[in-house]
Amino acid sequence: MLHIMKVAVGVTDIEELQQINLRLAKENKGYPYTLTRFPPKQTEDILQGGSLYRVIKGSLCCRQIIKEFIPSTRENGNPCTQILLEPEIIRTQSIAMRPFQGWRYLKPQDAPIDLSVKGAQLLDIPIKLRKALEELALL
Repeated sequence: MLHIMKVAVGVTDIEELQQINLRLAKENKGYPYTLTRFPPKQTEDILQGGSLYRVIKGSLCCRQIIKEFIPSTRENGNPCTQILLEPEIIRTQSIAMRPFQGWRYLKPQDAPIDLSVKGAQLLDIPIKLRKALEELALL
């Protein structure tokens, strides 16, 4: 199994990502997606339970399970790959990340743990405080 990570360009928080996903899922038979120029070469390893980890405002903070890679075309006619995702966004422990373009592979041993694994009490922190801690990569 292998994961990938990608910057959620222009997204300010996980709640906004959720709203974008809901809109995309309505357009795409219930599944949100993101586009990337080139498909990963190791798709077989990724499709064995891999996730797309998202970097939002400099913090790797959530993931979605990858369902499929589909060849596609952008509105301008350029070829691309659609990364089809499961709708559920899983919050993870935040890790500070520098910006990068495209996507990067992420080995399972380097992936942040899910907050639900750490305990539900972390998800019960008031949203304003949780956002502040996430921005500082402390949660």
